[in-house]
Amino acid sequence: MRVLLRCPRRPRSRRGDPLLGARALWAYARLCADSLLYNSFTNWDVVLDSLFEPIYWLVDHVTRWFGVVFVVMVIFLTSTIVLIVYVCVLPVIVRTYSAGWITWHLGYGHWNLLLIVFHYYKAVTSSPGYPPQEKTDVPMASICRKCIAPKPARTHHCSICNQCILKMDHHCPWLNNCVGHFNHRYFFSFCLSMTLGCVYCSVSSRQLFTEAFNAIDLNNLKLFLGIEKRRHWLTRVLLPSSHPPHGDGLTWKLPQSLETERTVLAI
Repeated sequence: MRVLLRCPRRPRSRRGDPLLGARALWAYARLCADSLLYNSFTNWDVVLDSLFEPIYWLVDHVTRWFGVVFVVMVIFLTSTIVLIVYVCVLPVIVRTYSAGWITWHLGYGHWNLLLIVFHYYKAVTSSPGYPPQEKTDVPMASICRKCIAPKPARTHHCSICNQCILKMDHHCPWLNNCVGHFNHRYFFSFCLSMTLGCVYCSVSSRQLFTEAFNAIDLNNLKLFLGIEKRRHWLTRVLLPSSHPPHGDGLTWKLPQSLETERTVLAI
């Protein structure tokens, strides 16, 4: 990537002659290509690594700046889901369930939300852990070629943070932070609590979707999915199926209540 960035700098000293600058740029690019392809000390692994180097450089530099954007997106999306639960799902729970179940839903929902907020905050703000700079009696496994410093076991160098991370798992752009020894538990607990929250919201709001499909006194959900028999839940929903949709798309059957009303009006 450094070679590619140097190419535009080559002809700057010859601004008076654009043709000469273009020739110098072409010669420099050809020299780089020849040294990469026609070199007895290289192989296809080196060629592929060199071709992917611009992508690695772009990821390392762009991810660092987009980390803040991703954190804001997580906060915004989570807040939106919480708002939808309060506005749409909670009234259905209060209207449908008994006092005991309402208390359980309120308790579990807020407990799950507390876990999500706490673990995400700790995963973002906690330091993943860095090797000590001063001399210690702990034996080091190797030397980091980037930091030129002792590197303990299970420690890896993060190219985005440009630091060695203790027991590094990965650099998470949604945290704008590395997942290491001191925040790995927070990251795992956040993923687990977020998954449980998604399952809880999906199960709690299922009545909203079934009511939407059954709004006109027809079993629209089964008609839409093409379920005519019990085994169709397996053969047409859980397994790949190319069965045609219900009806011909030209005429539509009205509910019984509307058919009766139309007959009365006609009389």
